[in-house]
Amino acid sequence: MKLLSLHINSNYGNIKKGFKLQFRPFFEKQVIEQQEILEFHPFCFAGLNGSGKSNVLEVLANIFYHIECCANVNQPQNFQEIFHPEICKPNAFELEYYICLDRDLNYKVENLVKVKITKKEKTQKDDGFPKLTYQPFPFEEEPIPVSVVAEKYAEIPAPAKRFLPDLIIGYSSGENEILSIPFFKNRLLHYDEYRIALEKQARYTEPESSLLYIDYEMSQAVLLVNLIFQSNEVLTPLTEELGILGMTRFRMNLNLHTHNNRHILDEYHNVIEAFKRCATTFYEEDHRLTLDFWFDPNGNMKKAFHKNFPGGIFQLFQSFQILYTLNHHSIKDYIKSDVYQSRGFYTEGKVPLPEPEDKIFYFLDYFINKKHKNSTEETSLLMKNLSDGEQQFLHTLGICLMLKNKSALLLLDEPETHFNPSWRSKFISILKNSLNYSQSNHLMREILITSHSPFIISDCLPNNVVLFDKDETGSTTATKVTDLENSFNTYGTSVELILERLFNYDQSIGDLANSELEGINFEKIKTKADINEIKTKLKKLGESIEKDMILARLNRINLEN
Repeated sequence: MKLLSLHINSNYGNIKKGFKLQFRPFFEKQVIEQQEILEFHPFCFAGLNGSGKSNVLEVLANIFYHIECCANVNQPQNFQEIFHPEICKPNAFELEYYICLDRDLNYKVENLVKVKITKKEKTQKDDGFPKLTYQPFPFEEEPIPVSVVAEKYAEIPAPAKRFLPDLIIGYSSGENEILSIPFFKNRLLHYDEYRIALEKQARYTEPESSLLYIDYEMSQAVLLVNLIFQSNEVLTPLTEELGILGMTRFRMNLNLHTHNNRHILDEYHNVIEAFKRCATTFYEEDHRLTLDFWFDPNGNMKKAFHKNFPGGIFQLFQSFQILYTLNHHSIKDYIKSDVYQSRGFYTEGKVPLPEPEDKIFYFLDYFINKKHKNSTEETSLLMKNLSDGEQQFLHTLGICLMLKNKSALLLLDEPETHFNPSWRSKFISILKNSLNYSQSNHLMREILITSHSPFIISDCLPNNVVLFDKDETGSTTATKVTDLENSFNTYGTSVELILERLFNYDQSIGDLANSELEGINFEKIKTKADINEIKTKLKKLGESIEKDMILARLNRINLEN
């Protein structure tokens, strides 16, 4: 999918009614845009803390969550009693994007349709329900309406479901709680969807909804499926930058809890059997199933997974996703109802965290084979032994790589927070190269990144860099760099210039060191001895443009004594 425009017509936090963001021109207005849309060019939302850039990710997550809830049918009774199609946050909006309806077709421009989703606040003239229309390529016909809200007691989703992305992925390095709210609601719905299938003894294959949030636990599955299914060429960055050589071993713990006198995993029997066929060994007790997986040099373990999960990388990942979802089996219905009604901040303390014995599934002994930098030594390490930056690198790269054949919207909130400067400067190029090696179709996905890093911005086209700020009323504004009064080409621009022009920061050194330079009083310099004394004090400072400018000014002072 590719985003076109977003208009917010009701207040949402710092985003006020009237907010507009045009992601790209329409094809019919600018045909040359077709070339850009076929290449890897993520959007980068830049701005100071509190400027509202993350709010746009939250808005998009909330919009797609709401449309999914309108269209889907496998929902528990307590949710149906709470959910109202005419109430959303934000409660009025317009969203336009391109998407290919037939996923089996080559995902190319001539197979796209232009989708427009609108929602107004409920009035006497409008029911407040979201509306969806589409136009086939070349988008010259009159928009065709499609029903968004599923009929009561329907067994299949509303027709609008076909016009939504396969996946909406959320990720936040800083645990953005507001961003995660619609995704967490979705996890609870996923569990109840599975529970209903269990009670009806109906076959369960995959979650009905497309929202997926990647937290630490889920990221273990992301890394694992990539190490099993991706080629060495695609995984080159993991080897070169992190020294990751592959998996050593891991253990799956499955607690065989029951619901209404049935084992919760009964409806997932076929997948559990597939895991057993892949395992090096497994041990089954009355209340627990333990499976061990050891990776041999000949690749037999990988071959077993390829054979038993013929759907490939995402089929295996989704199997882990569903097992993680079942960990919510112990959450009470009244807590779920409380979560479903949340329309703002939601504190973690309201949802109890299950102990290991209360979970359905978790990893143990998750070991990675790692080569130390500038050394031939190899060590088997637990994933939790990796640094925050290393784990973040694995998360973000792995998320993008596993979506090769999926239309997806990726909402990445400051994914580079824990990166060292080198990784920040390489992040976009590594992502692009790995996606190209995996033969990804860039038309299938849209990647939105919020960032403070000038390195990230320097690798993004100016048309794709959006500066967020606050106006005099405190409302969030979003302006493309190309539309700024002092517009400039961000792509390939030095980080110093980006810091100055986008963040109003014109120093190349820290404030403490700079205060020593700013504290020099040139009016008190009367003798050459005064100059020499200042130069002696400056020796404790390292090299910088600021220091060089002070020294040059000192050297220009003419004194008789």
